Amino acid sequence: MISSYKQLSSKYLKGNIKRTVLTFVGIVLSVALISTIGLFMKGSQLSQIENIKKLDGVSFHVGISNYDEAILNKIRYNPQIASSGLMSQGEVVPAGDISVQMNFADYPAMAFLTYSLVDGKLPANGDEAVVDSWALPYIKDNLQIGDSFELGGNEYKLVGILNNREFTQKSKVARLLTYKRDFVAGEGRILVEIDEKADFNKVIDEINSLTESTHIEINQQLINVLKPGTNESVLAMVIIVVSIVVIATAVVIYNAFQISVVERMKQFGLLRSIGATRKQIRQIVMREAAVLAVLAIPIGIVCSILALAVLQFIFDLIIKNGAGVSFFHIDWQIILISSILTLAAVFASSYYPAFSAGRISPLLAISSRLSIKKETIKKQKNVVLKKPLSFPLSLALKNVKRNKNRYTITILSIIISSVLFITFTSIMDFAFSSKYVEDLSTKSDITIHLQVDNHDSIASGSQQVLKLLKSFENVSEVELQDARFNIHLQDVDQSNATAQNIQQTIGTKFDITIIDNVHENKSKQESELVIKVLVYSFIAVVSLIGSLNIINTITISIIIRRKELAALKSIGMSQRDLKKMIIYEALIYGISGSLQGIFFGCILSYIMYLAVSGISAIEWSIPYEACLITFAAALLISYASVLIPLRKIQKDNLIDVIREQS
Repeated sequence: MISSYKQLSSKYLKGNIKRTVLTFVGIVLSVALISTIGLFMKGSQLSQIENIKKLDGVSFHVGISNYDEAILNKIRYNPQIASSGLMSQGEVVPAGDISVQMNFADYPAMAFLTYSLVDGKLPANGDEAVVDSWALPYIKDNLQIGDSFELGGNEYKLVGILNNREFTQKSKVARLLTYKRDFVAGEGRILVEIDEKADFNKVIDEINSLTESTHIEINQQLINVLKPGTNESVLAMVIIVVSIVVIATAVVIYNAFQISVVERMKQFGLLRSIGATRKQIRQIVMREAAVLAVLAIPIGIVCSILALAVLQFIFDLIIKNGAGVSFFHIDWQIILISSILTLAAVFASSYYPAFSAGRISPLLAISSRLSIKKETIKKQKNVVLKKPLSFPLSLALKNVKRNKNRYTITILSIIISSVLFITFTSIMDFAFSSKYVEDLSTKSDITIHLQVDNHDSIASGSQQVLKLLKSFENVSEVELQDARFNIHLQDVDQSNATAQNIQQTIGTKFDITIIDNVHENKSKQESELVIKVLVYSFIAVVSLIGSLNIINTITISIIIRRKELAALKSIGMSQRDLKKMIIYEALIYGISGSLQGIFFGCILSYIMYLAVSGISAIEWSIPYEACLITFAAALLISYASVLIPLRKIQKDNLIDVIREQS
C-alpha cells in the first residue's frame, strides 16, 4: 500500500524494469566516461613524468650555477622548495683511448640522478663510483659491478652503471659520478626540486630574481607535464577537454530522463487530475534521478577502474619491461570529483524533464494529445509530378518531422559521441605531431663514424670496414651512409660486448667512433609505446562509451513507441515495411547526427589546435579520416541499435500492446 506520493518513484522504477535499466545504463556510461577520462589523464600524466625523467636521466626542476652563499641559503630555507642538492664537475682524466669527466654530488643531488642509472646503485661515499656503460672496457678489462679500479690516482669501487649518452660517446669523454660531502660556495651548481603543492610560476620567478637568467637552467618539459597549469596552452586544452566531457555527460543523462518523462506523460496527467501538485510531480522525477544516481555512480566508477586495469594488463603483455611503467593509478580525489560532477549533472539534467512533467495539462495528458500538433499545410504551385518515395521511407520522414522533441533527443547522443571521437582523435594527431614524439624516433643499435682525411680514403676505408662488420656474429644488418655505419644487432643485450669486439678488431686499424644507442632506444621505444597505448586506449574507451550511448538512446526511443508501432501493424502494415521504416528512421538519425557532430567536432578540433599551437608548432587540417570513420560508424551503430528492439516488437501481441496503459 502506498502511504506517500514519494513512494511512487520506487514503484515506477520497479514497474518498468526495461526503461529503468536503460536509464540506469545511461547514467553508468556517463560516470564511467567522466571518471575514466579523469583517471586516464592522471595516469598518463604520471607515466609521462616518469618517461621524461628516464629520457633526460635527471629529475630536478631547476639548476642554478654561479651562485653564492646567500643564494644557496635562500634556496635551502625556502619552504616552497622540496629538496636541493649540489653537483659539480672535476677534472678530465685520461683512461686509455678515452677521457673520463669526474662528477661529484651530495646525497640530495644523487636522488635527482637515479634515472641515469641502468644497473646497481648510486655512490654512498667518496670511494664508490658509477661509470658510463660504454666506457667500462677502456677503464679496466672485464670491469663489473663490485670490482675496484684506479683512475686519476684514486681507487674506486664500481657500484653502478650509467646509461649511454650519444654526446659522451661522440666526444669520447665518459662520465664518472662519485659522492662529495663539502662544496665550496659557487662550486658546480644547485639542483632544485620544487614542492608539488607550490605555485611553480611564482617559485621560478623568485629564483630568477636571485641571479641572471643565463645562470639558470629550467627543466621546462618536465614542469609542463608535472604542472599543466603553468602553461596557458596546456591549461586551455585541459579545460576544453573537461568541458566537453561534462557537457557530454549532462546531455546523455538528460536524454535518458527526457525520454522517460515523455513516455509517462499520461501517468503524470492522471496524478495531476487526482490532486498532485506540480511540485510533487517534480519531486517524483527528481527522487527517481537520485535513486538511480546513487546506485549507478559506484558501478560506473568500478567499470572505469576495471577498464583501466584491463588496459594496464594488456600493456604489460605488450612490453616485456612494462612493469616499470604504469598508467593504472587510482586517485580518490579524481573519483570523488567525478562522482560529484556526475551527481550534479544528474540533478541538473533531470530538472528540466521534471519541470516539464510538473507543467503537464491533466486533460491533454489523459487524452494522449500532448504530442499532437496542428501543422500548417504548405501550398505548392506548379508542382511537377514525380515518383513518390517508398511508403516506409515516406512514413519514416514524417515520423521524424512529427516529433521534433524525440528527434532532437535522439540525435543529441549521436552528435555528442561524434564530437567526442573527432576531438580526441585530433588530440591524438596533435600528440603524434609534437616535437616530443618526433624526438622519440629511434636510431640503429650501434652507430660507427669513420674518421678519414680525404674522400678517396672514405670510399676505400668504408668498404673494408663494411666487410669486417658483416663478419661479426651478432650483427644482423649494416647500413652505410657516407662514413657512418648503422648497425642492427640480433641480440641487443650483447651490445656492450659487440661494441668492444668492434673496437678491438676494427678500432686498431681505423680511426672510428662507436656510439651504443641501445639504452637510449629502449627508453624512447618504451616512451613512444606508452603514448600510443594511452592515446589509442583512450580513443577506444571514448568510442565504446559513445557507441553504447547511441544504442541506449535509440533503443529507448523505439521501445516507448511499442503501442504506436502495434497500431500501424493492426491497420495492415506488414512486418517487413515496419522494419524498413524503423531502419530508415535510425539511418536518418545517424546521417543527421553524424553530419552535425562532424561540423561541431571540426570546430572544436580547430579550437584545440589554437590551444595546442602554443605548445608545439603544428599545422591544422580538417580530420577527413576521423570524419569518415564517424559518419560510417554512426550509420552502422544506428542500424545495429534497432535490430534487437525490432525482434522484441515482432514477438509482441498486437491486442495486448494496444490495450497497455501508458
